[in-house]
Amino acid sequence: MLYPDYLLRVSEPSEEIASELHAYILSQIVERIVLRIGRGDDYIFTPRDYSQVSILQESGELMEDIAAEIAKLTKVQQKEILAAMNEAGVKALEYDDKVYADAGLSPIPLQQSPYLTRVIERGYNATANEWENFTRTTAQAAQQTFVKAVDKAYTLAVSGAVSTSQAVREAVNEVAQDGVYIEYPSGRKDTIETATLRAVRTGIAQMSSEITIARMDEMDWDIILTSAHLGARTGDGGENPGNHEWWQGKFLSRLGKSNFPDFVKTTGYGTVTGLSGTNCRHSFGPGDGKHNPFKDIDTGESRKIEKLNKQQRALERRIRKTKRTVQVLKTAIDACKDEQLKFDLQQDYDKKSFLLSQQNKAYRDFNEENGLRNLDDRLRIAGWDREQAAAARGAATRYKNLKEK
Repeated sequence: MLYPDYLLRVSEPSEEIASELHAYILSQIVERIVLRIGRGDDYIFTPRDYSQVSILQESGELMEDIAAEIAKLTKVQQKEILAAMNEAGVKALEYDDKVYADAGLSPIPLQQSPYLTRVIERGYNATANEWENFTRTTAQAAQQTFVKAVDKAYTLAVSGAVSTSQAVREAVNEVAQDGVYIEYPSGRKDTIETATLRAVRTGIAQMSSEITIARMDEMDWDIILTSAHLGARTGDGGENPGNHEWWQGKFLSRLGKSNFPDFVKTTGYGTVTGLSGTNCRHSFGPGDGKHNPFKDIDTGESRKIEKLNKQQRALERRIRKTKRTVQVLKTAIDACKDEQLKFDLQQDYDKKSFLLSQQNKAYRDFNEENGLRNLDDRLRIAGWDREQAAAARGAATRYKNLKEK
């Protein structure tokens, strides 16, 4: 069994790698936009310099650079996923094997079981392949984002609808605000960070569950105990697998040898919305039908925490998105050669930095009012270091002082 707090944080190193890739992609897109269009009207109105052929050629170069970065980070990600899988496999059996030992059984160590090591290998391969699939989609989305932004900026500038500076400014802000998203066949869109979190957490949860089931087969064990945590999803609130609060922290029967409810029917184990399904933080292990460390979970408190957690995560997503926008605007300013455009981008940067300061305050106020911890680690994005933070604080102060004049 893996505890919920472990599954909550197990994907963080992989998310950091994904965040690094997202930051790189956005910086490459914005730098190319600014360097290509932000050279003034003399450049914009030179027909030979603006053509679909030249834009597509540059987008191809962008794609090559992103593909090279993905290849580099994929090697790092593969090592991280493999290490996380191995550690999770060991930890899952730490709890389980203690229960078996207390019952007088002697399970063999994980490393001595060819089958269990193959389970870890399968979990690693599935998760690593998923990462490679959606990073490929991300590269294609980045290319499309660049072409669309450049084409729109040129069209606006050449038509006289806005100034060249404003056209570039709008393109940069749009890329900064929207980011680059992965689109699934279902039409759902996610950032690469969110997709990575879901893939790694789900992959590890499912791998550890398979190990737990395999060990139970070895021990001919029937009774299962599901883990529990405050803030568990409630689905439609009914007594069904989608309501994790309903079945968490319960003893269940795997083989029908005891009087506890059926494990699969109750939890929906093996389905997308059930136990060990997509992004589920619950796990399970062998139970003795008596000792339950999760029995004191307060259902009323859990529902309150679920609601507060949703609000807290929404505030955190908002902060990360604004940080990324501020970061991208800083990249554009540093790459810009046109003084008017640089000045305009600086105004956008100052305004967004002020918004970020307000969002940070709202987040801390919300946590204080509701007795929640400030989870600064969940506000991080790749490349946001002390220098970036200090520059944003200075810009926020500058904007605030200008507003108050």
